[in-house]
Amino acid sequence: MATSPQKPQLQGPFRGAASLPGARTSCALLTLLTILLAWPAPPPALPILVRPAYFALLFWFFRITGRRSDQLRGQAMRLVGFGFLVLWVSATTSAVIHFASLENRHPIFEYLRLACDQGALFLLGTTLISYGLMLWIPQVLDSHRRLGVFVEHQSGELRIAESTRSELERGLVEADRRAILGELAASIAHDLRNPLSIVKGSAESLCRKPRSQQEIAEHTDVIRRNIEKADRTIASLIDLGRPRASSPVTMLASDIFAEVLQLVQIEANSRRLRFQITIAGNARTVQLHVDRTLLAQALLNLVLNAMQASPANSTITLRARTLPGGTPSGGGTTMLAIEDRGCGLKTSVREHLFTPFYTTKQHGTGLGLLSCRRIATELGGHLGLYPRRRGGARAVLLLPATARTPGAALHDRQPEEAAWQTSNC
Repeated sequence: MATSPQKPQLQGPFRGAASLPGARTSCALLTLLTILLAWPAPPPALPILVRPAYFALLFWFFRITGRRSDQLRGQAMRLVGFGFLVLWVSATTSAVIHFASLENRHPIFEYLRLACDQGALFLLGTTLISYGLMLWIPQVLDSHRRLGVFVEHQSGELRIAESTRSELERGLVEADRRAILGELAASIAHDLRNPLSIVKGSAESLCRKPRSQQEIAEHTDVIRRNIEKADRTIASLIDLGRPRASSPVTMLASDIFAEVLQLVQIEANSRRLRFQITIAGNARTVQLHVDRTLLAQALLNLVLNAMQASPANSTITLRARTLPGGTPSGGGTTMLAIEDRGCGLKTSVREHLFTPFYTTKQHGTGLGLLSCRRIATELGGHLGLYPRRRGGARAVLLLPATARTPGAALHDRQPEEAAWQTSNC
């Protein structure tokens, strides 16, 4: 049920001054009485009857107003009210003398009536009202002065508040900049840690026992490619502020899987992990049209996450398939999935998967999945992470299978949900 808005009420010293009780009614009656007193050629008895009512109304108004308002209560209001009381008594006395025909009984009544109408009593009432107004003027001036001081004080407080707010806004902007720089630094550190970890593992594996020339060449090639990846990451930091280069090409899902697995194979051997690539349908037809470098970076992060979550002697599965149907922007969609057999995803963990700096790893940064999702978005696709029905977790990438209209992306995530829910696992 709608309620009408309430009028604001003044608090503190201004309470009760918002309106004068009976002011409108008093003004209407006073106007009527004034018209009757100013009526041309009135009956002789009319002014004598109206004058007491006129002064009685003014006495009542100032009396009630002075009692109900703390600001008007004082000597000035008492003098004004007493002045109108004297005039009301004078007018009433004059009316009584007139209608009782007391003037004919004794000369004192005639003198008294003249004193009430225009003599000493009339002057006394007028003088008391003048005294009250004269005392009221300094109070009004003092109120205006204090009001001016109050307004100036409030203006000063407002300027201080605006200055403080500006300082706070500058502080928030600066804090936001520091947070962005901190997140950027952590993200770069995360992107550098993965290839350096692989380099370290490859070097340790190379020095652990004598190797053949072919094994040395393989380890050296892994080290070289990861150093190149780290160099590209550093180059992206130097190019900060410019759009990320994106050169989409058409590639087979099996090829990009093989490229990534070559980078982590040595690390997987040390952890006693196996990889299984499953391509639905004809492997030569499941393809993608994206930037190869960015996709490799995202897949590398996801594969390393799966390796870190997997127990020894387990298998990590890499799946790929083309989803049925197309999109309004043209082209189909390819699903890539990386599945591990780890401890899975708890509900509390799923709620914070893509929250910056949230991690369940002892030495994690909490930026890996966030970086992967950013890359997926730049490639025009989606990234999701889900629990497997048979234990472990599944990372699902939905990416364009063929060239799309510039700026076009997948319209919704329903195909993604259907893709992981209908997987045979």
